[in-house]
Amino acid sequence: MNIRNLILLLLVFTVFSCINDTSDNEEGVKESIEEEEKEDIVDQDVDVPNDYEVIASSTSYDDVLTAVNSASVGETVFIPPGTSDWGVNTLTVPGGISIIGAGSENTIIKRTLSTSKYLIQFDGSNGLANELQGIAFEGHYNNDAVYGNGVAFTKGCIDFKVSNCKFSGFVNAALTIGYSNVQRGVIYSNEFINNYDEAIKNLGYAVVVYGDDVWLTLELGTENAVFVEDNIFSGNRHHIASNNSSRYVFRYNSVEHTDLVKNYAMTDVHGRSSSPMGSRSYEIYNNNYTTTVSQTRTAIGIRGGDGVIFNNTCSKDIYRTIELWTEGFSCGAYPGINQIRSLYIWRNDSHDEHGMTVNGIANQCEVSIKKDRDYFLMEKPGYTPYTYPHPLRSIK
Repeated sequence: MNIRNLILLLLVFTVFSCINDTSDNEEGVKESIEEEEKEDIVDQDVDVPNDYEVIASSTSYDDVLTAVNSASVGETVFIPPGTSDWGVNTLTVPGGISIIGAGSENTIIKRTLSTSKYLIQFDGSNGLANELQGIAFEGHYNNDAVYGNGVAFTKGCIDFKVSNCKFSGFVNAALTIGYSNVQRGVIYSNEFINNYDEAIKNLGYAVVVYGDDVWLTLELGTENAVFVEDNIFSGNRHHIASNNSSRYVFRYNSVEHTDLVKNYAMTDVHGRSSSPMGSRSYEIYNNNYTTTVSQTRTAIGIRGGDGVIFNNTCSKDIYRTIELWTEGFSCGAYPGINQIRSLYIWRNDSHDEHGMTVNGIANQCEVSIKKDRDYFLMEKPGYTPYTYPHPLRSIK
């Protein structure tokens, strides 16, 4: 090889070496930026996977829809910090896909236009679990008799989770679970604030649970219910409501009534009314009920179904710890369809000094709902509460 060819060979080698070094450096910088972005997101106190399978480009409806459509079963869609109004759109999410935001102070989805459609609807018909975490949802009522809804888990959602979210301003329901008899999951560490408008004098549910027309065998203390635990509720007409053979567990929550909602039951259980069936079962325990005004009507209102109510604390300005009603049949009939037949009550605060209750209970139809026949002031024999915290909370 002559000197000229040798020099050319050395030049070619040097050029290729520089190109490789530049590529490596760019890749290193890219990886460094990605790591910094992940660290920034983690610093915002929200659970996120080590691997973000899909990251939405922004909080806009179109960008989140694109991300969800590109996700596969078992993957998580991450919504970055930002605020967007989704107009009248509904994002439908199939079972097996989860949505996580950057925390309820950072990822904010709004609904300011009038529609009764959900902002997000999780579809559990494929039998796979969803998770929703770390997002604020803000509704708005335009005084036009169009009652807004927030998020829904529907069509048999199994083992779903909702956590670290904030719901406000939805005058129908902030969070709906329905319409199935196999649904189960846990709602925890969320805030539900002022989901009510006094112009309506109805609706205003923080959480509402609907079953599916079939009167099931009573089953308490199992996983087969919608669990609502360790949440903060304030200013909602009913902080939880239920109907149509629903099953729920409401426990370890902080529940506060305000002046606008003081005349409504804080925790509600429907009898047979607007749905083919009334509520099937409820387990209400270890909650703290307070009020911001000097007189609030009722902490726990029961209109049908069966269950247990125990270990609830109740401030002295709440005049009725528990109120019992008939619904769907006339007082005096017995047995009424879907009425209270097996309710056990024990160790709840009572404020009988107001003259509204006996043992903390106001019974609005003693002919149809009789002590020691339909309800009992004792622990339920053989009953054991389901594991707390709910085991799903520890599964990432």
